Amino acid sequence: MLKQPKITPLKLAEKLNLLQSNDDDFLQTIITQILEQHPDKVKAYQKGKKGLIGFFMGELMKQSKGKANPKEAKKFLGERLDS
Repeated sequence: MLKQPKITPLKLAEKLNLLQSNDDDFLQTIITQILEQHPDKVKAYQKGKKGLIGFFMGELMKQSKGKANPKEAKKFLGERLDS
């Protein structure tokens, strides 16, 4: 911002690819991929190892390159894992 004072913070964040995604389809696609890649962990979660939610969140954040909204991601993960 110091080098380009006329650029707005939003434009700078977009340019640097720093914004989170609130696209539900984006999150659902990544969640589907993660659950398909780790069926053993899905079964373990469903049998009571609820601490694995952290593993799934880590994978989701890694695959989304930090773009996933954590609150929405955890909600969707919980819905998919508990069904």
